[in-house]
Amino acid sequence: MKTKSILSAIILNVALFLPFSGIGQSDNPNPVTFPQGANVLNLGVGIGGTYDGWGPGYTQTPEFVLSYENGTFGNVGPGTISLGALVAYTGTAYTYYDGNSGYSYSNRWNYWVVGFRSAYHWNFTSSTKFDPYAGLMLGYYIVNYSHTTNDPYAAHPGDPGYVYYESSYPNYVSLSLFIGARYYISERVGIWAELGYGYSNLALGVSFKL
Repeated sequence: MKTKSILSAIILNVALFLPFSGIGQSDNPNPVTFPQGANVLNLGVGIGGTYDGWGPGYTQTPEFVLSYENGTFGNVGPGTISLGALVAYTGTAYTYYDGNSGYSYSNRWNYWVVGFRSAYHWNFTSSTKFDPYAGLMLGYYIVNYSHTTNDPYAAHPGDPGYVYYESSYPNYVSLSLFIGARYYISERVGIWAELGYGYSNLALGVSFKL
C-alpha cells in the first residue's frame, strides 16, 4: 500500500507542475540556461543526509534521486523561479550478533522522501550551459521499519533484543535547503550536483531537458 501511495504521489506531482510548462516563454532576448517554460528531469544518487547509517554492522544503499523542475516564473531579477517535485529512496540495515546468547538481530529501514521544491536559478552570465541555483523543499519523510530475530524473548522488557523489537519510526514533514549547479554537456543532457541537508548532504547526477 505504501508503494502505491508513493507512485500516486509521483504522478500527482508531475500532473500539478506540467500545466505550468505552457506558460509563455521569457521575453529576455539574452539566452539563458534555465528560462521560463523550461522542463528538466534529474536522475542521481546521494550520500549523507537525515538517513545516513554507518559503523560496524551497518550496510546502506546509495540514495536514489528523481526530481522534476519547471521554469515557472521568468525575469525575476536576473533569474528564474522554478517549481518542481522530488522523490528519493535509500535503505539501511543493521545486524547484531550476541555471542553470549547466540541470538542475532536484523533491522531494516526503508526511507522514502516525497517533496515539493522551489529554486531560484540565477542567470548572472550569458552562458547557455551553466545553471546555478538555490532553493528549499517541503518534504514528507516516510520510514518503513522491520525487525527479525531468532531470540524468542525479544518481546520481553530487559531482553537485549527488546530495544529493537519495540522501536518505531513515525513519518514526518520537514523543510530543507539546498544549493546546486547544472552544466550541460550537450543541448539536452547535463550533469548536476547539490549540497544541502534533508534527503542528502551531497547528490550528483544527470539532467535531461524535456
